[in-house]
Amino acid sequence: MGIECESKRRYALLLAARDSEYVKKVYGGYFNVFVAAFGDDEEQEEKWDMYRVVDGEFPDMNELENYDGFVVSGSPYDAYGDDNWILELCHLLQTLYSMQKKVLGICFGHQVSLIM
Repeated sequence: MGIECESKRRYALLLAARDSEYVKKVYGGYFNVFVAAFGDDEEQEEKWDMYRVVDGEFPDMNELENYDGFVVSGSPYDAYGDDNWILELCHLLQTLYSMQKKVLGICFGHQVSLIM
């Protein structure tokens, strides 16, 4: 008799923009927008975490291996800027690249993904 282990795919949203009042009111925040666009709510086989990288919140480097993929959001900031959080995000993306992790960049997220 075997024991079944439930394994969910795990993804991280790296949010590079702050929620506008409109997005909060209509969607409940950007997190909900991205999960609705890319998530698979019907089968509940995914777990999504959000990190507000724009505010300096990043995933623990020791936990990166637990993620199946990452989505980097758009942002009103300059992808070539030298804000600390942008530089830290670029470092994180270099790490994910070396780990051969799947990364989807949206606008700003795509630009910072190419800076490496």
